[in-house]
Amino acid sequence: MFSRWGAFIYRFRRPVAVIALVLAIASLTLASQASNALSSGGWLDSHSESATVADRLAREFGAGRSSVIAVFRSGSAGADAASDTFQGAVTTALRRVATDPRVRGIVGYAQTGDRRFISTSGDAAYVVVELDMTDEQSVAIVEDLRADIVPPSGYSYQLTGYGPITRDSAVQSEKDLQRAETVSLPIAALILVLVFASVIAAGMPLLVAGLAIPSSLALIYLVAQQVEMSIFVLNIATMLGLALAIDYSLFIVSRFREELRRGRTVGEAVERAVATSGKAVAFSGVAVAIGLSGLLLFTAPAIRSIGIAGALVALCSVVYALTFLPAVLGMLGHRVNSLTIGGLVRRFRGNIASDATGARRTSRWERVAHGVMARPYVVLVPTLALLLVAGTPFLRLQQGVPGAEIYPAGVESRDAYVALQTEFAPGETTPIVILADVTGAPTDPANIAALDGYAAKIAALDGIDRVEGPFSITDPATGAVLSADQVAALYALPQGQRPAGIDALLARYVHGSTVRLDAISPLSPSKPAATDLIPVIRGVDPGSGITTEVGGSAATGHDFLVSQGDRAPWAVGVTLVASAVILFLLFGSVVIPIKAVIMTLLSISASFGALVWIFQQGNLSEVLHFEPLGYTIAGNPIIMFSVIFGLSMDYEVLLLSRIQEAYRRTGDNTASVAEGLARTAGVITGAALIMVTVFAAFALADIITIKSIGVGMAIAVAVDATIIRVLLVPATMRLMGRWNWWAPGFLQRIADRLGFSHVEDEDPPAPVGAPSLTEYSEAPGR
Repeated sequence: MFSRWGAFIYRFRRPVAVIALVLAIASLTLASQASNALSSGGWLDSHSESATVADRLAREFGAGRSSVIAVFRSGSAGADAASDTFQGAVTTALRRVATDPRVRGIVGYAQTGDRRFISTSGDAAYVVVELDMTDEQSVAIVEDLRADIVPPSGYSYQLTGYGPITRDSAVQSEKDLQRAETVSLPIAALILVLVFASVIAAGMPLLVAGLAIPSSLALIYLVAQQVEMSIFVLNIATMLGLALAIDYSLFIVSRFREELRRGRTVGEAVERAVATSGKAVAFSGVAVAIGLSGLLLFTAPAIRSIGIAGALVALCSVVYALTFLPAVLGMLGHRVNSLTIGGLVRRFRGNIASDATGARRTSRWERVAHGVMARPYVVLVPTLALLLVAGTPFLRLQQGVPGAEIYPAGVESRDAYVALQTEFAPGETTPIVILADVTGAPTDPANIAALDGYAAKIAALDGIDRVEGPFSITDPATGAVLSADQVAALYALPQGQRPAGIDALLARYVHGSTVRLDAISPLSPSKPAATDLIPVIRGVDPGSGITTEVGGSAATGHDFLVSQGDRAPWAVGVTLVASAVILFLLFGSVVIPIKAVIMTLLSISASFGALVWIFQQGNLSEVLHFEPLGYTIAGNPIIMFSVIFGLSMDYEVLLLSRIQEAYRRTGDNTASVAEGLARTAGVITGAALIMVTVFAAFALADIITIKSIGVGMAIAVAVDATIIRVLLVPATMRLMGRWNWWAPGFLQRIADRLGFSHVEDEDPPAPVGAPSLTEYSEAPGR
């Protein structure tokens, strides 16, 4: 099938290349708009209790509208933020904002007299600008609000909230992306030149990447019009697009040039390159897509969107590698070797020395393979021990769902967010929200007493400072907290006789038979200690006739972690089984897939150990320039698993394909392993270096989420392309012998019938200058 596809592409190479170019160029317009269609949210499990609370707050309490928080400071040392002068400056700064029809109101110290709006040191204040729109809609008006806030001389402000954070995250993602591309592309180009010793050949993978990435981003933009897509998709899609497109093109170009050296015509070389490396690329792309599709099993839109984007990137990379690339190679022919740099890279590649007839001498990679296979247990046991030890830090994994602290210092919305957590009374802007449903009127004395008792139980928990609600009232004269009976007496008064503020409490905290309680915790909602507090609160008995639901930022994080833990085994299982099936169809063996899955899990465990050791425990934080969070960002491990598992199939498929070719030709297991390793060593080494370069370049990102994913995947690829390929593959294949290619009879018949596991015949090359069948089929009148 792939052979016929190669012949088809070669025959129609010019129109295929033109169509591919037109599609890629047409996608640029949509690709340029992709970042504006992405969201910084998406970490909410829509089926969770916290999501239910969020929906009810929006529907019943009118809390579904967005807001922006402005933190004000004075340039004068020792300024008093509660003073009339300071508050007057804040009022002046917000005068135009207050008249904006999109603003519902402004809440701060001037409006409430509440000290929570004043920093603990007394020199800063914040106000909440309540908007009459959703979070997503608020993103578009951030710059309008910024233009309307005009503080007097000597005062400054910073904005935070969903809208400002989303705007800043898009800008920061673009900066990180540009930095990574600036670093990785020149290095990737240099590696390609060293691998190919030809500028033209080296340019082919970069050209394919240049087409695949904008096409992927255009598709992501279209999908983002229908479903919520995370802002992190931008970086991950580009990261994957560079790595996959370059790798796939490297495999095909290398095989094409090898076939030309063997004396085949251009048409035959294209056909055979697609039939062999092209088939490996197609199956590798399917494996990557399957690995990423496992993320679709999760309920959080952010994780699902990364799976969707990754699958689209793999699709585009495969499509251009199997259409545009062979078409261009067919047009270039032997000119693909133009602009050579002589024998500069023979020492770098060290894998195969070929003459025009395809003769090959023993390379150092063959000697390494024979050395490993001569003492397989001596290599296998310590290597396995090393990988297992490297993965042990993962056993101490703690996950958290961070806020804006993942962005670098100096980003306005991040700095304001951190200031609210550290400079002001902690937890005031991120309460744990409890919705309590009662029987009868909430202001009945019995219900007030019951809810007051329940609130006291919550307030007594470790990690809770106090509980606020409609019945938490202090005597303005003495400052003493009123008893439940006294509160009931106040609410029993006719509406016109109630003290000032009582009706406002009712409007804020009571709707129908539902009462809202805000539990104020000093714990950062992203920390594991805060998320661990949620099931404790949910376990408190509210009393007879009262039902409760718990929400808020910490509850959202807890529910996300629970949902992730429930779905992760299924996602991992589906990925492992589907990948094993793909490898079986490709190689017709049940042993190869099992072995490949185990080896991939070993390399992943090592990278996961490094992820925890570096980013959770804070090692190398000064080298990598980040501030440790004290936990691993939730979602990163499963995202890395899905991506790494798919990528590891690249080298596995390419290496085993060449080993299988040699084995079916010779029947010698040891010799075929050595030959397969030798034939692919240069290509895989170059591909691995490029992929590690691309991923490591994203380690320069300032966003910790992207930095940690880049570092983790760079380590995984390095381990997979060195320890796994050079040591474990030869050792295990030597021990398994002919059983490597075994399958039960009925499964073998299925594989044979499908034909994917068939290896192209190593037919002798046609004499140089002799016409090929492809050329005969294209000749006029034949």
